Parts: sequence; structure tokens; C-alpha cells
Amino acid sequence: MSDFEFKVTQKGTVAHIDLSRPNEGNALTRGMMFQLAQALRASAQDPLIHLVVIESSGDYFCKGRDGKGESRAGMTPYEIRVNMMGAVLDVYKAISDVPVPVVAKVHADAVGFGSAMAVACDLTLASSQVKFSFPEIEHDIPPTMAMCAALGKIPAKALSYLIYSAESVDALEAKQLGMASKVYAQASFEVEVNAFIEKLSSKPRLVLETIKKYQEKATHASPDMALEYAGTLLALVRS
Repeated sequence: MSDFEFKVTQKGTVAHIDLSRPNEGNALTRGMMFQLAQALRASAQDPLIHLVVIESSGDYFCKGRDGKGESRAGMTPYEIRVNMMGAVLDVYKAISDVPVPVVAKVHADAVGFGSAMAVACDLTLASSQVKFSFPEIEHDIPPTMAMCAALGKIPAKALSYLIYSAESVDALEAKQLGMASKVYAQASFEVEVNAFIEKLSSKPRLVLETIKKYQEKATHASPDMALEYAGTLLALVRS
């Protein structure tokens, strides 16, 4: 689908990226994943953008990967890694690369890649009706790429069970496991999430950038280095 385009709109200081495939459960082909990564990176190049939101409509937030028409015939292992696995990993990398917070607005079920993408975002706002799942093992696929998106966000024992069991978890359990940041009642989901997004996006971009940068870098630092980095970043921002 070379002519496919994500719907990207700017509302104030927020860039909204709509997955735009409701009739296919918002499942994405490998090519679309590369396009999504490009859209994420491009959206934050505008200094007026303070927040990026990934959203969709229909029965699924994202049903996962659309593999129709895919073939590995004639590909070397390196080409498979770059062209196929690379598409998924580039989305996760792009979410990290965006200097401002990326928000997953999860109105409906997230499956496989869709679930991992939602978890990978800086904030995952879910409707109370939502279920998350990693069903790859049911298809004899070890979901290492989905797991890499969840490392450090879902406790190891919980992640292992989710992966090995392929069971779905509801929104409240997902929040307890660190998969969702906040759960909203289905009836008020749109109103409450939009209010949160509007409030957060009104904060200075530098403040939002600094929070994201610190959380990503300090997580892997020693306690002493985390303390030092916290003080240094704040001094730079406040000066």
C-alpha cells in the first residue's frame, strides 16, 4: 500500500497520528510501520508541538501486524532483520526518539504489536473496556520484539506470564502491571482524555522534554549518577 497515509493533524500544541485502518482493526503492514515511525519523528520536529498522540477508531486500537502479502522468499537473514523485524523495532525506537511525550490513546483492544506499541509509549491512557494481549506464542512465534518494548515497564514475572500464557488482561489489571498509565470509564473516556491532553500540552516544551529525557536516561544510571543528572538537568533548565 504505497499510497497509504496516516492521518496526522495538529490541534494547538498536539500532533495527533491516527492509525487510519478501522476496517482492518488498525493492523499495520511492515511498510506502514516504517511510515508510522517516520510520522512520529516528523511530528516532533515542529518546535510548537509539545505532545504526540497515537490514536485510532473502530473495534480495535491496533489488532497487531497485517502480514497479508508478505514474503521472505529470496531474502538473506540480514535482509529479513532489516526489512521485516526492523519495521517493528523502528516504531519502538521512534517513540523513544521523539523528544516530547508520546501518548497512546487506547479506546479499544490492543493485540500483539498493538499492545506492545501502547506499552512502549510514555503515557498509555486506556478506556475501562480495553483488553491487552500478546498472543504470539499461540502462533509459535517467540515475541521477543514485543517483550523488548515492555522491558522495564512490566515486572519480569508478570511479563513472563503474559507472554507464555497469551491471556488477555483487562484495563484495570493492565494498570496494576504497568501497561497502562491511567484507566478512564468508557462513557467519559473521550472527554477526560482530551482534557488531560489539553492540560499537559499547555506546559512548556522544554519542561516536557526534560522530564522524558531524565526518565529514559536515569533509569539505567547508578543512584549517584541519577542524583547528579537530576541536579544538572534542572540547573540547566532553570538557568
